[in-house]
Amino acid sequence: MRLAPALAALLAVVCNAAAQPEPLPGPDRRIDPQTGRDMRVWPPDVLFDYQKMRLEVEIPDMHRAWIRGRCTLRAAPVGSARNAMRLDAGPAIAVKKVTVDGDEASFTHQNSTLTIDLPRSYAPVEALTVVIDYEADKPGGRGAGLTFSKDDPDTPEDDPMCHAQGQPESNHLWFPCHDFPNMRLATEVIATVPAGYTAISNGRLVEVHKNPATGQWRYHWDQQLPHATYLVTLVVGKFDVVDVGGPESARPGLWMPVYGPLGSAEVLKRNFGNTPEMVAFFEQILDEPYPWDKFANIICRDFAAGAMENTSAVTWAPFAATAPRSAVEGVNAHELIHQWFGDLVTYTSWEHLWLSEGWATYGEALWAEHTRGDTGYMRAIARDAAQIRALARGSRPWATGMVTNLYTSPEERFFAAENPYQKGGWIIHALRSRLGDDVFWSGVRAYIDRHKFSNVETDDFRIALEEASGESLERFFDQFVLRPGLPRLEVDLAWDASASALTVAARQTQRIDADNPAYAFSLPILVTYADGEHEYLWLDTDTRSAERAFTLREKPTKVVLDPRATVPATSRVTTELAWLAEQLRTGPTPYAQLVAAESLAAMGGFDAARALAASVAARKTDPLVRAASARALTEMARADAAAIVELAMTCLSGGPAIADARGGDR
Repeated sequence: MRLAPALAALLAVVCNAAAQPEPLPGPDRRIDPQTGRDMRVWPPDVLFDYQKMRLEVEIPDMHRAWIRGRCTLRAAPVGSARNAMRLDAGPAIAVKKVTVDGDEASFTHQNSTLTIDLPRSYAPVEALTVVIDYEADKPGGRGAGLTFSKDDPDTPEDDPMCHAQGQPESNHLWFPCHDFPNMRLATEVIATVPAGYTAISNGRLVEVHKNPATGQWRYHWDQQLPHATYLVTLVVGKFDVVDVGGPESARPGLWMPVYGPLGSAEVLKRNFGNTPEMVAFFEQILDEPYPWDKFANIICRDFAAGAMENTSAVTWAPFAATAPRSAVEGVNAHELIHQWFGDLVTYTSWEHLWLSEGWATYGEALWAEHTRGDTGYMRAIARDAAQIRALARGSRPWATGMVTNLYTSPEERFFAAENPYQKGGWIIHALRSRLGDDVFWSGVRAYIDRHKFSNVETDDFRIALEEASGESLERFFDQFVLRPGLPRLEVDLAWDASASALTVAARQTQRIDADNPAYAFSLPILVTYADGEHEYLWLDTDTRSAERAFTLREKPTKVVLDPRATVPATSRVTTELAWLAEQLRTGPTPYAQLVAAESLAAMGGFDAARALAASVAARKTDPLVRAASARALTEMARADAAAIVELAMTCLSGGPAIADARGGDR
């Protein structure tokens, strides 16, 4: 799922704020101090193998949030004989009748749990068929469960709409199910709706039956390959529809319909026209064919997120029908790669959400690399790093890591400080950088081959990479995936002319104690000489501080700490102002320029402010770097001398001092 644009923008503002001190320790959330109860969330039992669900839904009136449903489940007990079945069923669901293998069964429905008494004890692997007839009044809303939207006043047609949103645990609001990601099943959705409306769901369109006698149309969708319950969807509305695939596309043979508001066909073609190329690209790098029957994109009113990766049928917020293609393209890549990471290979619990959202975020960077080369790729990495560096500042045992089952509701996992989106994507980039492309992609492809159509945990991904590389990655995963926070580095770079040596001294300033030992990593330093030649130096450390002198052939013109963001960390560099100013102006990556901007702000002084102002003023400055330089100037203006304040404010407002700040260099 991609966060809603407004929420993502708010998160970016928070993440891009000046770094704050590490939060003071609070109470240990792992245990209830009154009762001693373990506060962690564990996956529920899967006592039945739910092989197939056939969901028949009738919506008699699109103006009323009311449905009639029949949920048919084919299942078999797991492990032991069972005489009862428990399902999640929301409070709006009114169960009318339950049968088991044709015989009526008793049931209770309380606290969103439907308990069905089986007529006898069923042995393991003995199949049974459960049919649940129900009605539901307002089965969700506000972006959870099944949300009904009123008529769009901007269109001449009468066109109310409804859409489902199951992630994280909302589909039980409109149909009974095992509403947790640790179970997969095949699904059929048969939706009967008023004439003139289109109903879209997962999988293959089997039939559209139009009944003039009843004034209803029935849509039959079949998702034969198993997927998680939260990925089941239903959207009903009136749409413009375009197929961006076709035999002449980059990916012939795959149906790629896009459903949007009436009158939006041309925008849909523009915004989603490169989808076939995306599919072909991800198939190639993952060495795994697109696994589903179609790849549909459906734009919905009142959608609470940015977009959602329902299997073969992605749902979108309305911005996708009005925004420029550049605002849609990255989200499209995000949701598309989810069809492998999240849908084909699904996490066992919300604890391991990064295996889906981290990969989806990284998918945006991969697409940027494919279309805009290394510059586009590194800009995406810098964007994600900038958003997570200020937030990931906790320490054990008070804070939780990116992988955690300590939460009060699954929604928390999507908005945690140890964000599975940006931090997850950064971790995947760091692993690729460490292992190299050949080994990394070999491990990723083995991971998909081994675990497709099944559920995974973080260790499954680690083991696949270890087997491909021969490297032990437990320490890396413990430090950067399981542990909260990041290394906070203060690095001194000093040139000793008498010894023709560069001295690199690094200090880790985050909390270090028995629960939070010093991080272990290899810190790369890129040095560039006057003739344009360059080389990498490496500082290995697993202690609070480390120092090494490197003998060089001459004094470098530029020294850049970890320009490709291979060590997830927040860094401040103390060195010659000329080196930092040159790094900000011509750094090899946007990430290197971000570090330079932050380091210049920490250095202080008029000359540092002048370099930052020049970055803000230069028309060729990357917008991401310009924004970082502006933030750095603003922070300096709060505490530094009046001359810096005047220069910063003048440049930020676009005043006449800009030309002086950039030294006349356009």
